[in-house]
Amino acid sequence: MHVFRSPRFAGNALLEEILNDPDTGELKLGPGSPANAVLPVQQALFDLQWTQTLRPPVLERSVFVIGIYGPLTTRTVLNYKEHYDIHFPPDEPTGFVDGFTGPRTLNKLDHQCVLFDECDAAIAAKAVEVGAATGVQYNLPTFPVLGTTGAMRLSSSGGPPGEISRISYKRHVGAFLVTSTFFHAYQQHGEETGPLGFPIADETFDGAAIVQSFENGSLRAENGAVAVEITGPDDGAPIFFDADSF
Repeated sequence: MHVFRSPRFAGNALLEEILNDPDTGELKLGPGSPANAVLPVQQALFDLQWTQTLRPPVLERSVFVIGIYGPLTTRTVLNYKEHYDIHFPPDEPTGFVDGFTGPRTLNKLDHQCVLFDECDAAIAAKAVEVGAATGVQYNLPTFPVLGTTGAMRLSSSGGPPGEISRISYKRHVGAFLVTSTFFHAYQQHGEETGPLGFPIADETFDGAAIVQSFENGSLRAENGAVAVEITGPDDGAPIFFDADSF
């Protein structure tokens, strides 16, 4: 018997029944499905940014997470399944992709939500720590960083006017703060998916300059200038959206 790892889905009788269906195509969520089963799927797709693949994108939770499996949900699930080639029949390479939520779709969402919620909790804990020390607040949503096993959250208020900071988290690396000292330089170098990768420490002062270490390099601020050092390639961590297990 298959069980959900994410508490978002665990305990929902219909979702568990679908997850354990041997891909007959008979058990699935679609128009008319009960709201208590549709809501967690909608919330997962929204949190993982899949509503931003719609045209126009849906950015408001209240527009999408409503418990009704309507056209927006169908189109979002279709985009999700097309991206991961979740087609039916599963053993037919030329199978079709539809907008229903079946066992393989739920299984992939389950794994991704476990990682996303881990990221969100770690970033939230770091935000409390930073807020207590600096007064800067991080009340914006956490965003998964595509192509990684991590996520980030931008500052929302507090601190000097016009200054932005971010908290980044990656599994097996941790949650660290990138302040306004390095925010723009980090942004210019591709942020977490750039050659520097994720931060592996908060910034420090070494007696001469402010420095911060990243997975594949460092940033150094001295006399108003920021120097960038790239030391090596990415470590080959698994891909966030395409990982089947973590």
